[in-house]
Amino acid sequence: MQFRYYGIAELAIVVSNLERAKTFYVGLLGFELSEHDVGERACILRIGENRFLGLWEPGVWKSDFLAPERSAAYFGNEVAPTHPVFAVHQDDVAGIAQRLADAGYEVDGPMPHGDGSLHLYVSDPDNHAIEFWGWRPA
Repeated sequence: MQFRYYGIAELAIVVSNLERAKTFYVGLLGFELSEHDVGERACILRIGENRFLGLWEPGVWKSDFLAPERSAAYFGNEVAPTHPVFAVHQDDVAGIAQRLADAGYEVDGPMPHGDGSLHLYVSDPDNHAIEFWGWRPA
């Protein structure tokens, strides 16, 4: 059976402080708050058409349909390192690097990868290893 994948709908990460994370992702990188209301100490950001980044503090998100231990296993209660990779226009990689550096973040790149695209690496305030992958629209 062939499955029909459409890409990642949402990447969700646990952060230690929601307001600090929003300052980084919304204020610095320009992601947008979505219209989804997920309550206090959590938010969902829009990072493109039908693509989202979920941010929540430890122990906030749970499922009403799963046993508590299963819910904790799926939704996480601890800040743990992740490595989200965001697709951005190739021409924007250098500008993102400059904005991050100007804000005091240690940035690695932009640097070329084997496919000729530029990549950029930075750690967010919770030490998630964020990567930006430069794409050229077809």
